[in-house]
Amino acid sequence: MAKTLILHIGHYKTGTTALQVFFSQSGRFLRNKGVDYPDLWMHNAKHSAFAFSILKAAGVTGPLMFDYTDETSPRQMWGMLLDHVRRSPQDRVLISSEELMRLGQFPKAVEILKELLGQRGDIQIKVVAYLREPGAHVQSWYNQLIKMNIPVSDMETALGGEIEDVHFDYRRALQPWIDIAGKDNVILRPYRFDRNDPNALHRDFLKALDIALPVELERAQSDPNPRLDDRIAELLRLMQNLGFPRASVKAVRNQALSYLGAQDKLRAERLRGMDEIRAQSKDGLDWLAEQAGGSLPIDSFAQNLPKGRSQEEIDRNILIGFVFTEFIQLRQRVQNFGIPELAKRIEALEAQLLKKEDS
Repeated sequence: MAKTLILHIGHYKTGTTALQVFFSQSGRFLRNKGVDYPDLWMHNAKHSAFAFSILKAAGVTGPLMFDYTDETSPRQMWGMLLDHVRRSPQDRVLISSEELMRLGQFPKAVEILKELLGQRGDIQIKVVAYLREPGAHVQSWYNQLIKMNIPVSDMETALGGEIEDVHFDYRRALQPWIDIAGKDNVILRPYRFDRNDPNALHRDFLKALDIALPVELERAQSDPNPRLDDRIAELLRLMQNLGFPRASVKAVRNQALSYLGAQDKLRAERLRGMDEIRAQSKDGLDWLAEQAGGSLPIDSFAQNLPKGRSQEEIDRNILIGFVFTEFIQLRQRVQNFGIPELAKRIEALEAQLLKKEDS
Protein backbone atom coordinates (compact mmCIF):
# COMPACT_ATOMS: atom_id res chain seq x y z
CA MET A 1 0.00 0.00 0.00
CA ALA A 2 1.44 3.38 -1.04
CA LYS A 3 1.93 5.68 1.93
CA THR A 4 1.63 9.45 2.08
CA LEU A 5 2.77 11.86 4.78
CA ILE A 6 0.65 15.01 4.73
CA LEU A 7 2.29 18.01 6.37
CA HIS A 8 -0.04 20.87 7.26
CA ILE A 9 2.51 23.67 7.74
CA GLY A 10 0.31 26.67 8.54
CA HIS A 11 0.70 29.56 7.85
CA TYR A 12 0.43 31.30 11.20
CA LYS A 13 -2.88 33.12 11.77
CA THR A 14 -4.78 31.08 9.20
CA GLY A 15 -7.00 29.04 11.48
CA THR A 16 -4.37 26.40 12.23
CA THR A 17 -5.42 26.00 15.87
CA ALA A 18 -9.06 25.51 14.89
CA LEU A 19 -8.06 22.87 12.34
CA GLN A 20 -5.77 21.08 14.78
CA VAL A 21 -8.47 20.90 17.45
CA PHE A 22 -10.86 19.54 14.82
CA PHE A 23 -8.33 16.90 13.67
CA SER A 24 -7.67 15.81 17.24
CA GLN A 25 -11.36 15.57 18.13
CA SER A 26 -12.30 13.81 14.88
CA GLY A 27 -9.70 11.04 14.92
CA ARG A 28 -12.16 8.17 14.39
CA PHE A 29 -13.83 9.92 11.45
CA LEU A 30 -10.46 10.64 9.83
CA ARG A 31 -9.24 7.07 10.31
CA ASN A 32 -12.41 5.78 8.66
CA LYS A 33 -11.47 7.97 5.69
CA GLY A 34 -7.94 6.59 5.58
CA VAL A 35 -6.24 9.47 7.41
CA ASP A 36 -4.24 8.96 10.61
CA TYR A 37 -3.76 12.02 12.86
CA PRO A 38 -1.32 10.46 15.35
CA ASP A 39 -0.64 11.48 18.93
CA LEU A 40 3.08 10.96 18.22
CA TRP A 41 4.92 13.96 19.70
CA MET A 42 1.59 15.78 19.79
CA HIS A 43 0.93 18.53 22.35
CA ASN A 44 -2.17 20.71 22.48
CA ALA A 45 -3.49 18.96 19.37
CA LYS A 46 -0.48 19.96 17.24
CA HIS A 47 2.87 18.44 16.27
CA SER A 48 5.19 21.41 16.80
CA ALA A 49 7.95 19.28 18.33
CA PHE A 50 8.91 18.12 14.83
CA ALA A 51 9.65 21.74 13.86
CA PHE A 52 11.18 22.76 17.18
CA SER A 53 13.64 19.84 17.10
CA ILE A 54 14.98 21.08 13.76
CA LEU A 55 15.04 24.73 14.83
CA LYS A 56 16.91 23.84 18.00
CA ALA A 57 19.45 21.77 16.06
CA ALA A 58 19.90 24.76 13.73
CA GLY A 59 20.80 26.96 16.70
CA VAL A 60 17.59 28.98 16.80
CA THR A 61 16.82 30.55 20.18
CA GLY A 62 14.47 33.21 21.50
CA PRO A 63 10.94 33.58 22.82
CA LEU A 64 9.36 31.98 19.76
CA MET A 65 10.95 28.68 20.78
CA PHE A 66 8.57 28.76 23.81
CA ASP A 67 11.16 27.26 26.18
CA TYR A 68 11.48 24.09 24.09
CA THR A 69 14.03 21.88 25.86
CA ASP A 70 13.51 18.34 24.57
CA GLU A 71 16.85 16.71 23.78
CA THR A 72 15.51 14.24 21.20
CA SER A 73 17.40 14.78 17.96
CA PRO A 74 15.58 15.65 14.74
CA ARG A 75 16.89 12.46 13.16
CA GLN A 76 15.38 10.32 15.92
CA MET A 77 12.10 12.24 16.05
CA TRP A 78 11.49 12.30 12.29
CA GLY A 79 12.69 8.72 12.03
CA MET A 80 9.93 7.74 14.45
CA LEU A 81 7.43 9.65 12.31
CA LEU A 82 8.49 7.92 9.09
CA ASP A 83 8.36 4.53 10.82
CA HIS A 84 4.85 5.39 12.05
CA VAL A 85 3.79 6.22 8.51
CA ARG A 86 5.07 2.87 7.26
CA ARG A 87 3.27 0.93 10.02
CA SER A 88 0.02 2.89 10.11
CA PRO A 89 -3.14 0.99 9.05
CA GLN A 90 -4.16 4.13 7.16
CA ASP A 91 -2.57 5.03 3.86
CA ARG A 92 -2.24 8.71 4.79
CA VAL A 93 -0.71 10.19 7.96
CA LEU A 94 -1.37 13.85 8.76
CA ILE A 95 0.64 16.04 11.10
CA SER A 96 0.04 19.72 11.65
CA SER A 97 2.08 22.63 13.00
CA GLU A 98 2.41 26.23 11.87
CA GLU A 99 5.95 26.12 13.26
CA LEU A 100 6.90 24.09 10.19
CA MET A 101 6.37 27.22 8.07
CA ARG A 102 9.11 28.93 10.06
CA LEU A 103 11.82 26.53 8.89
CA GLY A 104 12.27 28.48 5.65
CA GLN A 105 13.61 31.41 7.65
CA PHE A 106 16.79 29.54 8.59
CA PRO A 107 19.10 27.99 5.94
CA LYS A 108 20.53 25.50 8.45
CA ALA A 109 17.01 24.34 9.38
CA VAL A 110 16.16 23.90 5.69
CA GLU A 111 19.32 21.84 5.23
CA ILE A 112 18.37 19.57 8.15
CA LEU A 113 14.78 19.22 6.88
CA LYS A 114 15.92 18.18 3.40
CA GLU A 115 18.29 15.61 4.86
CA LEU A 116 15.61 14.13 7.09
CA LEU A 117 12.95 13.84 4.40
CA GLY A 118 15.56 12.53 2.01
CA GLN A 119 15.39 9.33 4.07
CA ARG A 120 11.68 8.79 3.44
CA GLY A 121 12.12 6.11 0.77
CA ASP A 122 8.90 5.51 -1.15
CA ILE A 123 6.75 7.62 1.22
CA GLN A 124 5.11 10.41 -0.74
CA ILE A 125 5.09 13.89 0.77
CA LYS A 126 2.16 16.26 0.39
CA VAL A 127 2.17 19.74 1.91
CA VAL A 128 -0.87 21.86 2.71
CA ALA A 129 -0.54 25.59 3.44
CA TYR A 130 -3.06 28.38 3.88
CA LEU A 131 -2.09 31.93 2.94
CA ARG A 132 -3.66 35.35 3.26
CA GLU A 133 -2.78 38.78 1.85
CA PRO A 134 0.71 39.69 3.15
CA GLY A 135 -0.47 43.02 4.58
CA ALA A 136 -3.31 41.40 6.51
CA HIS A 137 -1.03 38.57 7.59
CA VAL A 138 1.73 40.74 9.10
CA GLN A 139 -0.86 42.87 10.91
CA SER A 140 -2.41 39.74 12.39
CA TRP A 141 0.99 38.31 13.36
CA TYR A 142 2.00 41.63 14.95
CA ASN A 143 -1.23 41.51 16.93
CA GLN A 144 -0.42 37.93 18.00
CA LEU A 145 3.07 38.88 19.22
CA ILE A 146 1.55 41.53 21.48
CA LYS A 147 -1.10 39.08 22.69
CA MET A 148 1.66 36.59 23.59
CA ASN A 149 3.39 39.29 25.68
CA ILE A 150 6.47 39.26 23.44
CA PRO A 151 8.26 42.65 23.36
CA VAL A 152 8.06 44.15 19.89
CA SER A 153 8.70 47.55 18.32
CA ASP A 154 6.22 49.56 16.29
CA MET A 155 5.00 47.83 13.13
CA GLU A 156 7.39 49.50 10.67
CA THR A 157 10.43 48.90 12.85
CA ALA A 158 9.34 45.32 13.57
CA LEU A 159 9.01 44.58 9.85
CA GLY A 160 12.56 45.84 9.40
CA GLY A 161 14.01 43.06 11.51
CA GLU A 162 11.94 41.67 14.37
CA ILE A 163 9.24 40.02 12.25
CA GLU A 164 10.77 37.16 10.28
CA ASP A 165 10.75 37.26 6.50
CA VAL A 166 8.51 34.19 6.17
CA HIS A 167 5.59 36.37 7.28
CA PHE A 168 5.72 38.54 4.16
CA ASP A 169 8.05 36.68 1.77
CA TYR A 170 6.08 33.60 0.78
CA ARG A 171 8.82 32.42 -1.55
CA ARG A 172 11.20 32.08 1.39
CA ALA A 173 8.53 30.32 3.42
CA LEU A 174 7.49 27.82 0.74
CA GLN A 175 10.50 27.25 -1.51
CA PRO A 176 11.99 24.51 0.73
CA TRP A 177 8.74 22.57 0.67
CA ILE A 178 8.36 22.85 -3.09
CA ASP A 179 11.98 21.68 -3.48
CA ILE A 180 11.28 18.65 -1.27
CA ALA A 181 7.79 17.61 -2.36
CA GLY A 182 7.53 19.09 -5.84
CA LYS A 183 5.20 21.89 -6.89
CA ASP A 184 2.35 19.50 -7.71
CA ASN A 185 2.42 18.11 -4.17
CA VAL A 186 2.20 21.47 -2.40
CA ILE A 187 -1.46 22.41 -1.96
CA LEU A 188 -1.89 26.15 -1.47
CA ARG A 189 -5.24 27.49 -0.30
CA PRO A 190 -6.42 31.07 0.39
CA TYR A 191 -7.45 31.61 3.98
CA ARG A 192 -10.89 33.13 4.32
CA PHE A 193 -12.64 33.74 7.60
CA ASP A 194 -16.41 33.36 7.35
CA ARG A 195 -18.12 34.46 10.55
CA ASN A 196 -21.41 32.99 9.33
CA ASP A 197 -19.89 29.59 8.56
CA PRO A 198 -17.45 28.42 11.26
CA ASN A 199 -17.01 25.13 9.41
CA ALA A 200 -15.86 26.68 6.13
CA LEU A 201 -12.15 26.16 6.84
CA HIS A 202 -12.65 22.54 7.96
CA ARG A 203 -14.71 21.84 4.86
CA ASP A 204 -12.08 23.39 2.60
CA PHE A 205 -9.20 21.42 4.15
CA LEU A 206 -11.03 18.10 3.92
CA LYS A 207 -11.96 18.86 0.32
CA ALA A 208 -8.24 19.08 -0.46
CA LEU A 209 -8.04 15.48 0.83
CA ASP A 210 -11.10 14.42 -1.20
CA ILE A 211 -13.15 14.06 1.99
CA ALA A 212 -16.58 15.58 2.55
CA LEU A 213 -17.38 17.08 5.93
CA PRO A 214 -20.42 15.22 7.29
CA VAL A 215 -23.30 17.19 8.76
CA GLU A 216 -22.89 15.55 12.16
CA LEU A 217 -19.41 17.08 12.49
CA GLU A 218 -20.60 20.56 11.58
CA ARG A 219 -21.16 22.65 14.66
CA ALA A 220 -20.92 26.16 15.96
CA GLN A 221 -17.33 26.47 17.09
CA SER A 222 -15.78 29.31 19.04
CA ASP A 223 -12.41 30.57 17.87
CA PRO A 224 -9.76 28.78 20.02
CA ASN A 225 -7.28 31.61 19.35
CA PRO A 226 -9.32 34.85 19.18
CA ARG A 227 -7.55 37.93 17.91
CA LEU A 228 -6.67 40.73 20.29
CA ASP A 229 -8.70 43.85 19.55
CA ASP A 230 -6.39 45.96 17.34
CA ARG A 231 -7.58 49.14 19.04
CA ILE A 232 -5.75 48.28 22.27
CA ALA A 233 -2.79 46.41 20.81
CA GLU A 234 -0.45 49.42 20.81
CA LEU A 235 -1.32 50.38 24.38
CA LEU A 236 -0.59 46.86 25.62
CA ARG A 237 2.60 46.70 23.53
CA LEU A 238 3.92 49.87 25.18
CA MET A 239 3.03 48.60 28.66
CA GLN A 240 4.77 45.29 28.01
CA ASN A 241 7.86 46.96 26.61
CA LEU A 242 8.03 49.25 29.68
CA GLY A 243 8.10 46.19 31.92
CA PHE A 244 4.71 46.47 33.59
CA PRO A 245 3.76 43.29 35.50
CA ARG A 246 1.67 40.88 33.46
CA ALA A 247 -1.14 41.16 36.00
CA SER A 248 -1.27 44.92 35.44
CA VAL A 249 -1.26 44.50 31.67
CA LYS A 250 -4.06 41.94 31.91
CA ALA A 251 -6.11 44.23 34.15
CA VAL A 252 -5.77 47.13 31.70
CA ARG A 253 -6.59 44.81 28.82
CA ASN A 254 -9.81 43.63 30.46
CA GLN A 255 -10.79 47.17 31.43
CA ALA A 256 -10.10 48.44 27.91
CA LEU A 257 -12.13 45.67 26.31
CA SER A 258 -15.02 46.51 28.60
CA TYR A 259 -14.72 50.19 27.68
CA LEU A 260 -14.59 49.43 23.95
CA GLY A 261 -17.60 47.16 24.22
CA ALA A 262 -19.58 49.95 25.86
CA GLN A 263 -18.47 52.44 23.18
CA ASP A 264 -19.44 50.06 20.39
CA LYS A 265 -22.95 49.80 21.80
CA LEU A 266 -23.29 53.60 21.74
CA ARG A 267 -22.60 53.87 18.02
CA ALA A 268 -25.59 55.21 16.13
CA GLU A 269 -26.77 53.44 12.99
CA ARG A 270 -25.32 55.09 9.89
CA LEU A 271 -28.18 56.05 7.58
CA ARG A 272 -26.02 56.92 4.58
CA GLY A 273 -22.37 56.65 3.61
CA MET A 274 -19.84 59.45 3.26
CA ASP A 275 -19.77 59.17 -0.54
CA GLU A 276 -23.52 59.84 -0.63
CA ILE A 277 -23.12 62.77 1.77
CA ARG A 278 -20.36 64.32 -0.35
CA ALA A 279 -22.39 63.90 -3.54
CA GLN A 280 -25.41 65.53 -1.91
CA SER A 281 -23.27 68.42 -0.67
CA LYS A 282 -21.77 68.90 -4.16
CA ASP A 283 -25.24 68.94 -5.73
CA GLY A 284 -26.22 71.64 -3.25
CA LEU A 285 -23.20 73.73 -4.26
CA ASP A 286 -24.01 73.33 -7.97
CA TRP A 287 -27.50 74.63 -7.24
CA LEU A 288 -26.09 77.45 -5.10
CA ALA A 289 -23.78 78.58 -7.92
CA GLU A 290 -26.80 79.35 -10.05
CA GLN A 291 -28.52 81.24 -7.22
CA ALA A 292 -25.54 83.28 -6.02
CA GLY A 293 -24.63 84.76 -9.39
CA GLY A 294 -20.92 84.71 -8.71
CA SER A 295 -21.10 86.28 -5.26
CA LEU A 296 -19.75 83.16 -3.54
CA PRO A 297 -16.46 81.26 -4.15
CA ILE A 298 -18.24 78.05 -5.10
CA ASP A 299 -15.09 76.38 -6.50
CA SER A 300 -13.32 76.97 -3.19
CA PHE A 301 -16.30 75.59 -1.31
CA ALA A 302 -16.21 72.46 -3.48
CA GLN A 303 -12.62 71.77 -2.42
CA ASN A 304 -13.74 71.34 1.17
CA LEU A 305 -16.68 68.97 1.14
CA PRO A 306 -17.52 66.94 4.26
CA LYS A 307 -15.14 64.05 4.75
CA GLY A 308 -15.01 61.23 7.22
CA ARG A 309 -12.17 60.35 9.50
CA SER A 310 -10.08 57.30 8.76
CA GLN A 311 -10.78 54.20 10.81
CA GLU A 312 -7.31 54.55 12.30
CA GLU A 313 -8.16 58.05 13.57
CA ILE A 314 -11.49 56.86 14.97
CA ASP A 315 -9.83 53.96 16.79
CA ARG A 316 -7.06 56.22 18.10
CA ASN A 317 -9.56 58.71 19.50
CA ILE A 318 -11.48 55.90 21.20
CA LEU A 319 -8.24 54.70 22.80
CA ILE A 320 -7.37 58.22 23.93
CA GLY A 321 -10.83 58.41 25.46
CA PHE A 322 -10.15 55.22 27.40
CA VAL A 323 -6.81 56.50 28.70
CA PHE A 324 -8.34 59.82 29.79
CA THR A 325 -11.23 57.99 31.45
CA GLU A 326 -8.78 55.86 33.43
CA PHE A 327 -6.77 58.95 34.38
CA ILE A 328 -9.86 60.87 35.55
CA GLN A 329 -11.12 57.89 37.56
CA LEU A 330 -7.71 57.50 39.20
CA ARG A 331 -7.66 61.20 40.07
CA GLN A 332 -11.12 60.94 41.62
CA ARG A 333 -10.07 57.94 43.68
CA VAL A 334 -7.03 59.83 44.97
CA GLN A 335 -9.14 62.89 45.81
CA ASN A 336 -11.71 60.74 47.58
CA PHE A 337 -9.08 58.88 49.53
CA GLY A 338 -9.26 61.53 52.24
CA ILE A 339 -5.62 62.48 52.54
CA PRO A 340 -6.32 65.46 54.93
CA GLU A 341 -8.31 63.18 57.22
CA LEU A 342 -5.54 60.59 57.08
CA ALA A 343 -2.98 63.24 58.02
CA LYS A 344 -5.05 64.23 61.03
CA ARG A 345 -5.28 60.62 62.16
CA ILE A 346 -1.50 60.21 61.84
CA GLU A 347 -0.93 63.38 63.89
CA ALA A 348 -3.29 62.10 66.58
CA LEU A 349 -1.45 58.77 66.72
CA GLU A 350 1.91 60.54 66.95
CA ALA A 351 0.58 62.68 69.82
CA GLN A 352 -0.55 59.58 71.69
CA LEU A 353 2.88 57.98 71.19
CA LEU A 354 4.60 61.08 72.57
CA LYS A 355 2.36 60.97 75.66
CA LYS A 356 3.29 57.34 76.25
CA GLU A 357 7.00 58.13 75.91
CA ASP A 358 6.71 61.01 78.38
CA SER A 359 4.92 58.82 80.87
